[in-house]
Amino acid sequence: MTLAARAPIDAWIDELERDLGRAAVLRLLANAGGQRRDIPKRPVGSRLAAELGFEVAEWLSARFGGTALDMPSPRGRETQERASLLRAAILEAGLTAPTRSANDIAVQFGVTAAWVHKLRSKMQSESGHLAAQPLLPMFDDLPPRH
Repeated sequence: MTLAARAPIDAWIDELERDLGRAAVLRLLANAGGQRRDIPKRPVGSRLAAELGFEVAEWLSARFGGTALDMPSPRGRETQERASLLRAAILEAGLTAPTRSANDIAVQFGVTAAWVHKLRSKMQSESGHLAAQPLLPMFDDLPPRH
């Protein structure tokens, strides 16, 4: 499984935040969160532009114009962010020789130590799987040229 395949379906919202800022994401979540919206090909004068602001509607149109898009819900977005922060804390503590206990991480994130252990094991196997795959094919793998 590639990194892209593990990316959340609504990973585009991270790009929206990077490009237009946190306020744009909060406006989108407040006005359209959890809904399926038709994204116009041209945002000028659209209902979406009136609700989200022209800049957000223009960004969505450039990426998804002419399609229906499921907007993440505010709660789903919060859950995704908390899961990312938990994974980051586990990585920062170390996968093989942790510098922080599972109990400490569990208390910080409001989960069980068992969940931290399970997630750490899963992350270890994922990192091992990715490390075992070469990034580029080696020249020895190429068919001989005649």
